[in-house]
Amino acid sequence: MTTFVPSAEQDLIIHAPLTSARVAAGAGTGKTTTISQRVLHLVADLGLEPEQILGITFTNKAAQELADRIRSALADIVEVNREVSVHTYHGFASTLLREFGAVVDIERDTDRITPAFSRQLRVELTHQMAYRHFDPTIRGSIEKLRRLSAQLSDNLAHPGDIIPPPGYQEDAASPWHQRLEMLATLVAYDDEKRRLGVADFGDLIRRAHQMVTAHPEIGARVAGRYQAVLLDEYQDTDPGQRELLRALFGSSTPVMAVGDADQTIYEWRGASKENFERFGEHFTFGEVADHPLSLNRRSGAAILEVANAIRADIDDRPRDPLTAVAGRPRGDV
Repeated sequence: MTTFVPSAEQDLIIHAPLTSARVAAGAGTGKTTTISQRVLHLVADLGLEPEQILGITFTNKAAQELADRIRSALADIVEVNREVSVHTYHGFASTLLREFGAVVDIERDTDRITPAFSRQLRVELTHQMAYRHFDPTIRGSIEKLRRLSAQLSDNLAHPGDIIPPPGYQEDAASPWHQRLEMLATLVAYDDEKRRLGVADFGDLIRRAHQMVTAHPEIGARVAGRYQAVLLDEYQDTDPGQRELLRALFGSSTPVMAVGDADQTIYEWRGASKENFERFGEHFTFGEVADHPLSLNRRSGAAILEVANAIRADIDDRPRDPLTAVAGRPRGDV
């Protein structure tokens, strides 16, 4: 097995003190290896137990890869079956609801419905509702309902909470006439899920946040389990995910968030670049640090040269100084 030799940037991240920290990791810079070596340092050198460390990433595939890397890094120093908890963002919320969800009317055996079944429920409800402005027979109307439902969940809002601006009734062309009928449909959709004893994907973060904020003793109990939290692909989180994590760990726990605003791919699904850019305002344990991880260890020099030229040509946005990319190539990690 090849011995891992960290770059200077990686070494600073791996051995960073236990405070909250933001890591701006460009593509191909070995962030998964860096995270797993950070965990090794926390356990081997700082004395944390594996169970006191929480890792969260975005997809099931990424969570499995991160868990495998961490397991391999710790293999020689911890007993079998002692592991770091690694979840997706929604998976972590789901574990909270399975354990404590009864306080917000989500029972342990609540089924999570598929997007297809969720769509079917919305279609059935539109057949039962009376509309004057929203026409569910127009192509794309059911998808508009889904997007509105997702936007509400991403921002921790319930459809019944939305209040139109004063005077909208006097404007015949106001979009609020249609929007209010859509919101009424989504209220009925929530009622139907409750009647069936099911939850959809969007419910997980919203209901978990509702639970830990309405019952701070639960939030404190969960936060007390962890001495370090590692967030991967943080640039793709939405406001609801941020606020759930902030409610749990904002000032009580050292959180290290790894991400890159240039790699945000889920803005169409509610991801907020502001989460990464304003990390230090949201997670404040200790003296919050910033670390770059910019040495690309995956791509050859020609690829990096072209990528940087294209970026320089098209990118005129205000930039966060930590999100500089690429650097020179150096073998794979």
